This record gives sequence, C-alpha cells and structure tokens, in this order.
Amino acid sequence: MDNPNKRTRDEFEGPDAHVGPGYDDYDDPTKRQHIDPTAELITNICKDIRRIGENSNLANQVDDISYISNPIVAEFEKIDKLRDAVLSTLYAVVIEQPQKISALSVLIIICNAKNFLVAKYVIEFFHAKAQALLDKLRESSMEVEVKSEKQAEDAGVFNDLKSVFKFLGALSPIVTDNAVSGILKQLLNTAIELQNASGDKRNGIAEEIFYNVLIATPYLFANSFSDATVQEANEILDLASTFKIVEQDEAKTVSVLEPFDAKHKNFADELPYKPRKLITLVLPALVALQKPGKDWEGFRGALFLDYSDLVDPIVKEALESNEISHELVKHALPQFSIPSIEEIANYKPDGLIDNLWFEHPRLLFQVYNTSTDFETVPSIESYYGLFFKDIAFDILTNMSFNQKEASIQLSILDLFCSRDLFSPPGSSVDQLSMIAKDNESGENNPPLSTWKIEDVAVESILTMIFQLPNPLHYEIYYYTVLISCCQESPESIAPVFGRAIRFFYKNLETLDYELKIRYMDWMTTQISNFDFSWKWDEWVADSQLYANLNYHPKKNFIKNLIAKEIRLSNKARIKDSFVTMQQDENGENKLMALDEFYKYLDISLYPNALDFAINYDYELYGGNNEELKKVIIDAINHRKESMADKLLLSPQEELIYEFSNPQLPLHEIANKLYDFIIANWRSNEQFYDMIKETIEAIKSSVVHVDADRILINLLFQTYAYIGSRSIYSVVSILNRDIAKLKFISGQTVTEEDYKASGTDFSFPDMELNDEQFQERQKWIVDSILRIWVHQPQVAFLILEYLIEFGILNANFLIKKALDFDHNLIISNVSCMESINRVLSNSSQGDQFKEVILTLFGRIVENLNLTVMKLEVTDPANDEIEIIKQISEDQKSDEQLMAKIDLQWLFYEYRGLLKTYLRKFNVEHAEFLDDAKNLFSGIQNEPTKNDVFRWLEELQY
Repeated sequence: MDNPNKRTRDEFEGPDAHVGPGYDDYDDPTKRQHIDPTAELITNICKDIRRIGENSNLANQVDDISYISNPIVAEFEKIDKLRDAVLSTLYAVVIEQPQKISALSVLIIICNAKNFLVAKYVIEFFHAKAQALLDKLRESSMEVEVKSEKQAEDAGVFNDLKSVFKFLGALSPIVTDNAVSGILKQLLNTAIELQNASGDKRNGIAEEIFYNVLIATPYLFANSFSDATVQEANEILDLASTFKIVEQDEAKTVSVLEPFDAKHKNFADELPYKPRKLITLVLPALVALQKPGKDWEGFRGALFLDYSDLVDPIVKEALESNEISHELVKHALPQFSIPSIEEIANYKPDGLIDNLWFEHPRLLFQVYNTSTDFETVPSIESYYGLFFKDIAFDILTNMSFNQKEASIQLSILDLFCSRDLFSPPGSSVDQLSMIAKDNESGENNPPLSTWKIEDVAVESILTMIFQLPNPLHYEIYYYTVLISCCQESPESIAPVFGRAIRFFYKNLETLDYELKIRYMDWMTTQISNFDFSWKWDEWVADSQLYANLNYHPKKNFIKNLIAKEIRLSNKARIKDSFVTMQQDENGENKLMALDEFYKYLDISLYPNALDFAINYDYELYGGNNEELKKVIIDAINHRKESMADKLLLSPQEELIYEFSNPQLPLHEIANKLYDFIIANWRSNEQFYDMIKETIEAIKSSVVHVDADRILINLLFQTYAYIGSRSIYSVVSILNRDIAKLKFISGQTVTEEDYKASGTDFSFPDMELNDEQFQERQKWIVDSILRIWVHQPQVAFLILEYLIEFGILNANFLIKKALDFDHNLIISNVSCMESINRVLSNSSQGDQFKEVILTLFGRIVENLNLTVMKLEVTDPANDEIEIIKQISEDQKSDEQLMAKIDLQWLFYEYRGLLKTYLRKFNVEHAEFLDDAKNLFSGIQNEPTKNDVFRWLEELQY
C-alpha cells in the first residue's frame, strides 16, 4: 500500500512549514493552555478533516480516517457547535479542495457504520446546500447584481453544484434508490432542453451543466462498482449522447480566443497544437472509459484510490458492534426542486467559472505534451486529463484567499489518486524518456507512468494565466502560486518552469499578442523572485539574428523583458545576470559575460535617445541657428560622457533638462520659472503673471520660434524635473496646480478646480480654436517624453496622471503611442502597459467611445500604411507573407530587414486589434456600428475578413 516515492504533506512542506503567517495557533502547543475543551475538540476535528488524505501510506491514511470518525460519531448529536462546524468544514473542503472528496466520502461511510445519523445529517446538509444553490437561479437579475464581493469572487452556482454532486456520487453506496444518478439525469435533461430551446445558438449554461454532470459521473464508482452503478453510469452517457453541441462553422474554431495564431497562412504548419473545446471532449473521454462491453472494467482503482480492502473490515466490525443496526443503513436523498428552463435561461451567472462558460466556448490550453514524444501530463482527450484540470481549476479559483495553501494542494495532488498514476516526484525528462522507451519495447510490463504531477500543477496554473479573453483572477495571484510551488519544491519545479518558458519562447511568433505580454509579465515576476537568474545564453543567437529588426516578436520580447527587469531592480544587477558557464582555452569552466545583451540595458524610448534630445531641442528653438545647435550638442554630449561609466544613475542625473543651461537663451527665465513652481504655493493670479512674463522673455530671447510651444515645453519639463525624485513627487506637484495646468493646456477650468486652488482669481478665456487646442495637447505629450526619454515607464505614468487630472485628453497619448514613425505601442512595453491602463480607466467614463474609436482608427491607418509601404501587388486581396528564414548574409541587408520589419509590424497591429476587440467587449458596445465603419476601411481583404469574423465569434 505504501509508495516510498510519495510525500506526506509534512514532508512536502519541510521542517519549517509550521512557521509564519497562515499557521494555525492550535498547532502550537504553547498557545493551547486556555482553550475550552469543547472548542479544542471542534478545532482539532476540523483541522483533521481539512488535512484528510494528506498521507502517502494508504493504511495509515485509513487508520487516520477511522480515528477521526470516533469523536465525530460520539459527539455529533450532543454538541450543536461541533455538528455545525463539521458540516461547514466538509462543505468547504468539497468546494475548495475537491481532490479530497473520495477520502471524505470514506470518512462518512465509516461514520455511517458506527452511527448512521451522522451520514443522514451530512446527506441532508449537502442536499440543502445544493437546493440553496438551485434556488439562486430563480433570483432576479437585480438581486444577482447586489451580491457581495465575496460571492462574486467564487466559482459560481453551477460549478459548486458540480462539486456537491461529485461528493454525493461518492456517497452513493449509502444513498437509496439510485437517487444521485437520478438527479444527474435530471440535470442532464435540463441541459438538453436548455440547448434545444436555444436553437442554433450555443447556450453556455447548458454546456456547463452538461460538462458538470459528465465530469461528476465517474464519482459514482469511487466506493461502488456494482452492476447497478455500471448500468446507471451507462444510462447517463446514453442520455448525454443526445445533447446537441453547437458549432459555429465548419472549421469548428473560435479563432479570436485561440492562444496561437497562424497569421493567415504564414504559420499554418507550425502551430504547437490546435486548441480543443472542452465541451467536445468530455463525452468521448467517458465513452472511452466504458470499454467495449460498457462495463467500465479496469477504471475503478485506476484513478480513485481503492480503499475497499482496508475500509470494508472497519465497516464490518463497526456494524457488528452497532447496537441499533447490524446492516448497512442507506439514506434517502430528498427530491430537488430544479428551476424551469425559462428561469435558468434568464439567469446571468456571476461566478468566475460559471461566467467563463456563459460568455464564450472554453478552449483548453496545453504546454507540456507538445515537446516530448511521450506524455508528461494526461492527454486532454482522456478523462484523466479533464479530471485533473477540473480539480486544479477549482482549487485555484476557490482558494484564491490563500495562495500558499493553493500551491501546496496543487503540488500534492498525486496523494489523492492511484499510486501508479504518476511517476515519482522530481523525475527528470531524461528519466521519463528512458521509461517511455522501455514501455515501448515491452520491457516495462505493465508500462510505467511518465506523467509528472509537477507538470499537471504548473500547466493548470499557466492555463489560468493564459485564459482568454481574461484570467479569472489578477495574474499576480497565479504568479505567486507558481512561485510558492517552486519555493516548496525547487529542485522538482524549477526544471518544469524552464520547459514552460522555452515552450512559450519557441512559439513567440504565433503566440497571441496579448498572451505575449502575459508571458513577459510572468517571466519578469518569475526570474525577479529567483535572483534574476536565467540561461540567457539560449537567446544569444536570436538576438544576433534579429539585431536589425525592431518588431520581430523574439527580439522585441528580449528587449522588453530586460527593460521590465531593470524597472524591478537596476542596470548593474541585471547586467551581472548576463553570464554563462563556458570552457576557456585551457578547458576550465569559467563564468563568461554575455555582452550581446548589454545593448538592451539602454531602455530609452527611442533607439538613440541623445540624438532624439538634440534634434528635439534644436527644433524647439527654431531649427535655424547652427551656433545654437552646437551648444545643444556639446551640452548633451558632455552629460553623456560624464554618465558613461555609471550604471546606477539617479533620476536627476539621467534627466536631460537643458533650459537652465547658462549657454542657452532662456536660462534666466527658466530659472525664475523653476523657483516660482518649486515654491509651496502661488495664487492663480501670480501664475498668470508668471506665464505672461515667460512668454515675453521667450519672444525677446529667441526669434522665429513658436513661443507657445516653448512655453508648454518649458513649463511641463520643469514640473517633471522638479518632481524627478519619485513619481509621487511629480504627482504631488501636478495635483497642487491642476487649475493652473488645465488653463495653460487649453482645458476648461471648473468651479471645483478653482475651489481646490484656494484663490478667487479666474483665468481669462484663451480663445483657442480646435487646432490650437490639439497642438497644446500634443506638445504636453512630447515635452514629458522628451525629458523622461531615458525612463519611459516614468514618462507614461506622468502622462497618465495628467489624463487623470483632466489636463491631458487620453486621445493624444493614444495618437502618440500609435504614431507610425515609431510605433511605440508595439516596440515599448511601458507604452503598451500605459495604453492598457488608460483604456481600462476610460472604459468606465463618458469619453470611452471617443478613446476606443481613436485607437481603432489609428490601428486601421497603420495597417493600411504598412501594406502601402510593402508595395503588395494586390493589396486588397493578397495575404501578407512573412520572410521567416534569415541567413547570416541577409541580416545585414538593410532593405530586406526593413521589409521583414514591416511584415511583422503588420501582424503585430493585427494582433493588437484582436486583443482590444476581446478586452473591451466591443461586440456589445453602443459604438459597434462606428467601429465596423472603421474596420470597413481596412484595405487588406483577408485581414478585414478576420476582424469581422472575430466580432461574430465574440457574439457566439
């Protein structure tokens, strides 16, 4: 019964497990002196129930379960608090940790033999819970909307019902009249009728009920393998075969939700796999378990732990000692009141997993079985694969309040299933490869498992991270669960992470645009939590090959990943991580620097930030004074030289603020304006006078310039420079002067703004026409990007605050981000993140229509510009073909590289458009017709067809 390769829970957690946050006080003997004996009994019993099954020795596990049953049986009817606590704990474990259902059912079966009233209470309690869930379906939409935040964070009514019926299915040997299979059939009929009533349109609720019934059906065999059970299971499957699965089209795909994109036909033969819909897999998986004679032979014990040899003697002995009945007592499961088809059809799910089913078809995500010749996780086409994904999803969703415990439960899932189902924990891929080879040759008879529980856990978490259209929880929750898994068992998990990281990197060319960002976020978090260590040498060749491209996914990924790591640390530390172990000329292993990546330590917004600053400043001063240009060049280059050897620069050192340079014409007024702004408080009237003085000084100091443009740059760059100590400093000073800055930016200053400014003086109307207003707004964006060009994330954060304060309109940041000269939204991750935040914040406001249509309009323009620059023979009908193979000789061909860059840019914008269509529910928006009009302007017909198909799929 014992498997030496299995860990107990305590062995898994290690010697320091019972330390720190989350550790129960009652586990500490020093804190138990004053606990009431009854309270202590209740606490200990509930703790034992929560930890049930976490023992690798099956005999000891059954002994533990039998031991737990004794105080429950003895006190269940006597102590109300104990009874309530036990029932509540049982329910919580069933919902939050469904892998323990089989062990819990054994506990109740043993209790039933000792005191059948315990089982009667449990069955009736779970019936009441299930009925309460069913009753929720009758609630009005208004009542659903006012549910608490806690309820909105759980998996949902239908998902919880699934877990309840799994548990009742495992208890079916002590339930009369096949009542559990009876309710499963009722629910299945409900799903069939619900889908039929929806005609040719997919009904997400019907699909979820159908799936939930089938995934729960095998639990009937957890403690029984009678002919009656086999017959009931077969009848459920026969009934399920009449359920109509609605497919959208002949291709049977939902491309807008697929994690990998062939980019028309460019990668049609290179996708790692074709994603499968969960709804199409579950019935065939169960039919495969039936075997030819429909007798399910071999299934029992192949998945669930077979407790019968150990439990049957305990039950027999208990019944012989039972004074009331020596026969096994079975209990009636009360009838359920199932809502009508109309009531269910009118119910809009609010639970996380329920809503996932309701909104879109569910596609299954894969990582591990795509890169080996053997399976390291159960196939998604098998019930085993669906079984573990289902459990993992429930753990991750319902235990989000405790990411540490979620990581532990995922990592020890193998304790709750057949002992031969998984390979020993920590098995390497090389070891498994040898096992697979021996399996194939027949040397291993029966074959040994190559499944890794670590792969199952990590793939399940990654599935949640890469869920489209949205993860169920914030991604950081899943990142922390992964980190916890690694911290619990680093030697076992780290290689699993490495294989996942390589899988995503290998497929970056086809990975969905949004998922590339999530992959970057995950890897940023991952390696930053493990001393920024990574085998960077694996990417050197790609960095060299794509050196002259700006938009290739792999080059872009490397550059932006390093930029994000620098944001979390500093350039010096990240530079030190670019090392690898190599043999020197004497054959000795030495740590060698990977200087290929040093170029990425410059995270400036533009490729040559100093040239950008020089040209910007020269143009600002009129662009017609060569002597002035030389001063600017010398000043900026002098700063460059003085900072050249410093990797740890303060924000003030890195900023290039040149207005106060004594060799430049505006240094006196710039210094005066600096002193004015840095003062604690100045009235609106004083500010207005200062602006007039500054304008006069500009006009008298520099000829043939746009004084207003210089004013905006001088003013906003000075604010940014003064607040350069931290983002909080600049936000504080901007917030102090909102009324002043709204006036100078051309915005309307409201009464609230004036009240907040603490002065009665009102600014005069500037009488700007639309063109002048737009110019001022663009200048504000440019001025912030100019002064913070070396730190893009700070620049964009400042611009976001200017938007929040009403000083800047979001449209102008979006236009800058999608300016075709630089395509910052594609090339710079700080820009992409900023635009996502701006759009998310705008989605709750009145201006969202204008903002999102501006975004869509610019994407369409850029798609068309790209096609034009590519000089496609038939731009309307030709698919853009990507040149994928680049030789060493070709990578220095500037013309060819420019062409390849445009090809990738086209598909990156196409992916960006798909991302925003999904993210903001455009298919339900009031401006859908306006958006469609914009999309009709896409000149490349294949891409236009893609966009309109995505809109249709999102309504599917």
